[in-house]
Amino acid sequence: MKILVSREEIAKRVGELTTEISNKLEDDAIVVGLLQGSFIFMADIMRGLADNGKTPQTDFLWLSSYGDTKESGRLNILADLQRQIMGRQVLIVDDVYDTGKTIIFAKDYLKAKGAKEVLTCLMARKPASKHLPDPDFVGFELPDYYLVGYGLDNGGSGRGLPDICYIPKE
Repeated sequence: MKILVSREEIAKRVGELTTEISNKLEDDAIVVGLLQGSFIFMADIMRGLADNGKTPQTDFLWLSSYGDTKESGRLNILADLQRQIMGRQVLIVDDVYDTGKTIIFAKDYLKAKGAKEVLTCLMARKPASKHLPDPDFVGFELPDYYLVGYGLDNGGSGRGLPDICYIPKE
């Protein structure tokens, strides 16, 4: 694996993102992380929001469109929200925007559950998503590599790596 985005670059960008997000986030907003890939990014977002005087509630939605590494073609809700979002602003935090299937599904699902507004924050956007609706907040524009680390895994391994890495094509 090779480092694509270092932990220092991540920290700098998260600081910038959380300043931007803080300016749009309402006091009673709820931040919803999409499991599993977003959990480390979301933790950093939450700490950055606190640094900016925002302490929203959190929840998680566990969606799955992947087996270990291959797209299954279906999206499943493995675990639903535990908090009420009716009439509240929601910020979805997700890992990688490529096909758009997960984030679009989540946004529609949360609107159907009564969210007043749904904002999206993606750790990384790949070129394949350029034809899709723009997220509200994007951490990094990254090439079409298989990414590992900073919450992203390779068959269940590598999530705890502090950098965003890629696996070179052989």
